[in-house]
Amino acid sequence: GMALWRVVVRAVVLLFLGTALTMLGTPVAVILAYYAVLFVFTCMLLTERWQIIAGAAAVLGVVGPVVSFWVRSLIDAGGTLKSVVDTVNAYDPFVALADDGVVNFLLTGSYPAITWLPFVFAGLAIGRLDLRQTRVRWRLVALGTVLAAAAYTVSWLAVRVFGVDARLAATVDPATGEVFGTEGFDQLFVEGIGGTVPTTDWAWLLVTVPHSGTPLDVYGAGGVAIAVLGLCLIVADALGRASWLVYPLASVGALSLTTYVGHILVIWLDENDVLDGTPLFFVSEWLSLTVLVGSLLFATVWRLVVKRRGPLEWPLHVVSSWVAKRIP
Repeated sequence: GMALWRVVVRAVVLLFLGTALTMLGTPVAVILAYYAVLFVFTCMLLTERWQIIAGAAAVLGVVGPVVSFWVRSLIDAGGTLKSVVDTVNAYDPFVALADDGVVNFLLTGSYPAITWLPFVFAGLAIGRLDLRQTRVRWRLVALGTVLAAAAYTVSWLAVRVFGVDARLAATVDPATGEVFGTEGFDQLFVEGIGGTVPTTDWAWLLVTVPHSGTPLDVYGAGGVAIAVLGLCLIVADALGRASWLVYPLASVGALSLTTYVGHILVIWLDENDVLDGTPLFFVSEWLSLTVLVGSLLFATVWRLVVKRRGPLEWPLHVVSSWVAKRIP
């Protein structure tokens, strides 16, 4: 019970923190408010065995994108669902604040729960395993590799061999109203899509465009993540005494919320030219490098010197634990 309430309290905090960051207007699709919704759904399976959670991830990885496509096509067609969505958005305080509300969190946004829950469920299932066992780690690598290879191969055959690319290149880009064309369609594989595929053609569900939330994208990206996780655990162990080499990476993982909020604030400073003409001008000059190196340095120094949870992780832990203890 206490674990469940801690998750719920964290979700509430992330909802407001994410909304505040979205209100800054940076070009980042802020994920924190979406995490809040994902966390609440995760509560349903919090006490289940890993096999059930993994099964839920596997089923939802296929069913979620299909249902999403169908429901969004009803909205896009301007039917009854369009007016329902418009009404919900009109009364949604988060839409008023940050133009990113419940309908986006569940269905139409950058990380909609209906297609992103499989990743969270997969992580929850993996967390139930005994990850100290080398055998388990290698199985993760094998499983992830097979899933990713299968998903990307099926998509490649459908799109590039059986002509789905030409079919989708002839559809209209909802963002511009223009036909994608071969070049525009290929560019999607470089730039990615904002969380959901267009509902102009069911064949969109066969692509593995980055961040598109199709079944094959979920299985492909999920497979890569599972394999990389297993590999990282194997490599960290194999390093032995040289494990300090991966300490900075582990530190960023331990301070993930602080790092995430921090990098958005740095991007906001850059967007608003706050650092130009100051000794910190280089932050804007080499933004990507600054965020990368700065995250690794800050997190490492914090863990070495302060030796406690991060500046945002600690209050989040204290607040969620305090509230959870007081709920009967």
